[in-house]
Amino acid sequence: MRINSKVIYITLIIVILLLVTNNTSYYWYTKSLLTEALSMRMESTANQIRTSIELSEEGSFFVEDLVGEKLRAVALFAASKLDPDADKVSNEQLVQLAKQAGVDGFSLMKRSGVGNDIMVAKSSEPKELQIKSTIPFGYWFTAFDQLMTNHQVSIPEGQKLPNFWSGIYEVPASGSSNVSKFGYYYDGSTNYIICVFVNADKIQRFKEIVGADTVVKKTLAANQDILEISGLHGVTFGSKPIEYKGNDGSSFISVYDRPLLFGSYNITNDKDLKYYKESIENNKPVSVVESWNGKPILKTFMYVPVKNKLTEIQREVPYVISITSDYQSIQETLNKQLVQLMLVVVLFTVCSCIFIYFVFRFITKSRETAVQSTQEMYIQNVDLMFATIRSQRHDFLNHVQTMYALLANGKKEDQMKYMKELLEEINEVNDIIRIGHPAIAALIQAKFALAMRTKIDFTYEFTGLDGLALGVKSVDLVKIIGNLIDNAFDEVNKFPAGEREVIVNGWSESNQVTISVSNPVLPDFQVEDYNQMFSIGYSTKGDGEHQGLGLSVVKERIEHYKGTIEVCVEDGWICFKISIPMQ
Repeated sequence: MRINSKVIYITLIIVILLLVTNNTSYYWYTKSLLTEALSMRMESTANQIRTSIELSEEGSFFVEDLVGEKLRAVALFAASKLDPDADKVSNEQLVQLAKQAGVDGFSLMKRSGVGNDIMVAKSSEPKELQIKSTIPFGYWFTAFDQLMTNHQVSIPEGQKLPNFWSGIYEVPASGSSNVSKFGYYYDGSTNYIICVFVNADKIQRFKEIVGADTVVKKTLAANQDILEISGLHGVTFGSKPIEYKGNDGSSFISVYDRPLLFGSYNITNDKDLKYYKESIENNKPVSVVESWNGKPILKTFMYVPVKNKLTEIQREVPYVISITSDYQSIQETLNKQLVQLMLVVVLFTVCSCIFIYFVFRFITKSRETAVQSTQEMYIQNVDLMFATIRSQRHDFLNHVQTMYALLANGKKEDQMKYMKELLEEINEVNDIIRIGHPAIAALIQAKFALAMRTKIDFTYEFTGLDGLALGVKSVDLVKIIGNLIDNAFDEVNKFPAGEREVIVNGWSESNQVTISVSNPVLPDFQVEDYNQMFSIGYSTKGDGEHQGLGLSVVKERIEHYKGTIEVCVEDGWICFKISIPMQ
């Protein structure tokens, strides 16, 4: 029997599909793990940047506090040098005073007669004199009004000291400098607020040394796979920020309203705003893989909300840290792993094919052995059956001559009796064919022929065996039944010819095949013999075939199929009853 090539091909295709599915799943799982690991590293980097920026901001706020305290001291110095009436103080006098105090300028602010406004009356900086109203300044005007009314400021913004208030460093509305720090003093002894201001380049310089941009530069230098870090304003990014108008008509944006607070934002994508908003709405990091200039990149957006104020002058704003990293390294790692994986897969596939081939060879060989065993036993039994038929045909002429002689001599009754016996013998042999199971039928037919030759009264009855599966189970059934019958034949051959009787019954029910073989035993049959009869090598027979093996084979095959065997001795008869589940 050859291996079924179709089965081999189908099995091979199934194995290949399983391998492809497994390897594809492994590839994407590995990719997701690497991407997740890179995302977590970017989140960790973003957290480190956030912590560094918070510490930097805390330091810069502390510096602003120190500058504010210096501005108050300078304002007290100016109050001791200036006339309490602003009309009696000249702009030139304020210029000289600024030089003496080592600041960039002074302004005197007083109430106007229109709408309770507060405006600049005198200043060492000509552009400051162009400010006609401070009402549009928002909380700055509220601070001026509280200072002139209560000599103390109570709004939460800014730095508050006795008779003094200082706002954050900011772009001056007058446009006199890029960024300045202003302080305001009023104790009620004058009719004006003393405004002293300095250029905030020192604060900016401090932020350049330890601030967010420096943190970004150091982070980029330490992580070669990070391409860009951006600090995106949590409110104004993606929308047009508020523009303020200076006295000269030029527009400017507040330091704290700039869409890009720190870092750079050159690697852009149309979906950045979507992921930026998603990180804010969910307050969770968002990581996405995109393509930029033909290469893969990973962008991570991490929202940093406003915390409790670190100092009184802090005007903290929420922002989103965007980190763009090179995804090419992950892709290269995956490609390397994929090549290695493919080599392993090819090797495993070849080994699997060889293994499957040998498995099929083994199965086929086992099937061939089983079929050969069945065929040999079947052919042996069929040969025995044909031998019986040939014997009948050989004796046919003798039978005809005998019947002719009886008829010629007028012995009609003897002739009828002889013909009846002959017909019964022929019918008994023919009845075997109707058992319903070819292998068992051949076995019974062979044993029946043997019983006829050895003068054994052999009776049988089989029901419900139609449709039982052929194969190894049929071989084992023949082994079991054949050995039981052989054992019974050997036992009854100890009796005279007229007392030799063997009864075989077989039926199937509840998915089980049950066979019983009964025969008489000699009076000296002992129970201990019964207890030992299934042992290998045990036999009550003399020289001959099957000594000590038949019943042990029966027991081994029944146990193999998880069947049962019962033996009972009663009234001089022994009965073997076996039940085997059919699978």
